[in-house]
Amino acid sequence: MTLLFTLPKVQFDFGAIRVLADELEALGVTRPLFVSDRGVAKAGVLDKAVVASRAGNAATIFAEVPENPTVAGVEGAFAAYTAGRCDGIVAVGGGSVIDTAKAVSVLATQPGPVTRYFRGANPLPKTVAPLIAVPTTAGTGSEVSRGAGIHPDGASRGSGLSGPEIVPRVAICDPELTFTLPPRLTAGTGMDALVHAAEGFLATSDNAPVAAIAADAIRRVFAFLPRAVADGADREARREIMMAALEGGIAISRGLGPAHAIGNTFGDRGLHHGAMVSIALPPTLRFHARHNASRLEEMATAIGYSSGAEATEAIAELHLRVGLPPTLRGLGYPDCDLDEAAEDAFGSFFNAGLSRPPTRDEYVELVHEAMG
Repeated sequence: MTLLFTLPKVQFDFGAIRVLADELEALGVTRPLFVSDRGVAKAGVLDKAVVASRAGNAATIFAEVPENPTVAGVEGAFAAYTAGRCDGIVAVGGGSVIDTAKAVSVLATQPGPVTRYFRGANPLPKTVAPLIAVPTTAGTGSEVSRGAGIHPDGASRGSGLSGPEIVPRVAICDPELTFTLPPRLTAGTGMDALVHAAEGFLATSDNAPVAAIAADAIRRVFAFLPRAVADGADREARREIMMAALEGGIAISRGLGPAHAIGNTFGDRGLHHGAMVSIALPPTLRFHARHNASRLEEMATAIGYSSGAEATEAIAELHLRVGLPPTLRGLGYPDCDLDEAAEDAFGSFFNAGLSRPPTRDEYVELVHEAMG
């Protein structure tokens, strides 16, 4: 089997944001669009990036990306790109910001609407606007992944784009930019990294280098996420969790699975994606124990546990230890038609990474367990 995964140039270190101007120059970008959200702007992190870019009045800023990325957010950012006569994009924020910027990079060179490219309806263009990703959370891995999840609107399940064309050209990973991330988001995004790594490891793709990276990501989350949640200024913990997030983003290239199918299904109420997929992971691992046991045991051994069952319970305990609720209902998701939700998860594109995905009836069980 041919191995294929595309990575950006990565600048990773405390203070790495200082290389932003040099990276923009190397890409020939003189009029960048900065895409961000209000929280990042309020924390002063966006200003740090704009200053580091040395773009001055040539910079255009769009800081209105919603908590979960939407078509309207993409259209607003692209309007700013056009109005500013921009020639490149800097995404400063979490996964929603980076995914929005990826979609703008496509619209910069191709006709819209962005929905025409959802889930491979039309091929992505070979040339998109140059994009530099500056993650301010540590979990989504969007800075190195080939996907961009976009919701039609704030109350709809997600869709999006996928392909090597939208992998950022450069990822500037500066742990200092995560110091202002509050404990709850630190926990949710950190567990998101673990779920990317676990589901990537368990996918059927024959990609040994990425499997090794995935296992390393899980070990880092176990070792350092509780510390990062307890003390946001813990430099070592912040660095290690940002590395785990990057590794988790690489692990996505192997595929994902039921935890993400469930997270996507319940992603229509604006709840935190990382917390949702983390809630869905233990039921997913118990499914693997029945139908993909050898691979689950291999993952358990790789991360230092004696059995798949022991690893599953350790992950469930870590989820609680960092302060996340055990069920979707506890997270705030209202009662709904769970059979319909299971049907949606059963049809998810995330099932493509498994040789034996859950059946409809098994998804009913998984969804009921996740809901609580």
